[in-house]
Amino acid sequence: MSDTKQHFANLTPGKMRGLRQITDDKGCFRVLALDQSNSFRKALKQTHEIRGIEGDATHEEIRDAKLEFSSAIGVNASAVLMDVNFGLRQAINGNAIPRGVGLLARLEASRDPGTPGEIEPGWSVAQIKQMGADAVKLLVHLDMGNEQATEHQLSLARQVQKDCQDNDILLLIEELSYKRPGEGDDDYAKRKVSNIIDAAGALGPIADILKLEFPGDINKLSPSEVQDNLSALNDAAIRPWVLLSAGVDFDLFEKQVELAMKAGCGGIMAGRAIFKEWFLEKTPADSSAFSKNIGKPRFDKLCNLVAQHATGWQKRLGITDAELLNTFAPDWYTGGKRVAAVTGTGEY
Repeated sequence: MSDTKQHFANLTPGKMRGLRQITDDKGCFRVLALDQSNSFRKALKQTHEIRGIEGDATHEEIRDAKLEFSSAIGVNASAVLMDVNFGLRQAINGNAIPRGVGLLARLEASRDPGTPGEIEPGWSVAQIKQMGADAVKLLVHLDMGNEQATEHQLSLARQVQKDCQDNDILLLIEELSYKRPGEGDDDYAKRKVSNIIDAAGALGPIADILKLEFPGDINKLSPSEVQDNLSALNDAAIRPWVLLSAGVDFDLFEKQVELAMKAGCGGIMAGRAIFKEWFLEKTPADSSAFSKNIGKPRFDKLCNLVAQHATGWQKRLGITDAELLNTFAPDWYTGGKRVAAVTGTGEY
């Protein structure tokens, strides 16, 4: 049995429960990502300019946008991803998470690429577990050519891994590449593909699930080059992986999703590519209509691609239901230690 197959065959109860909660009945991921902070602020600032409103976006405006997306667009999601600042508790209290939809919580603080990552101050894996979320999401910016920066980021990921093990909650790690100071677009594009693939290989042994970038520009690479990159990424990602959107235009992301799913990807975890034009509407009524008439159909279209082409986590790992059922002994809850039998006369 491979190390990855054994990892999932022996997944602890809390992690297994979380995995079941955030995937569909085929073990695929249809996650609506609503954990952005700064991008929402900037986008709503643009909305204010369009609508002639002075000042920056308020906490309530950011919160209400996230809750609208969750309730209006995420009906067919397997899970939603929220941040602690504007959406997590608010969505729970505001009843904005559709029934039967799982919940992931962002752990990291919002930091610029190239700066050391850290956990959101005052926030922790233990709190995420305590509030009943199904999984922890950690974003890690990586430049695999910068050994010192990479080691810091991987050290943070390992600490979060331990915290998730201690609290028995699933860990999803997201990788993001970034440009070096003064680096040109062409040089970055050439380096980015290998960086994504190498980052997946480095994070795989730490994560339970990976959230990865699309490896290359399908408008500049040949179809065979794109397929080779996806195949290399799928091999490097020893864990099940999902595709992020990175805020690209929806038409492009739709193409990326189909290609990635056919290459072994297990689903999507996407946000801005689905709803970013919402912020450009001239009135609140127009924005609400966008969520209903454009945002939701877009997400549903992506979900259909996942249903048709994605590889569920059990299928990817070759784990049968019977194998999962028979991986634990009757005394699993005692850790194999003998305990005194409790005797009684009741019928129970």
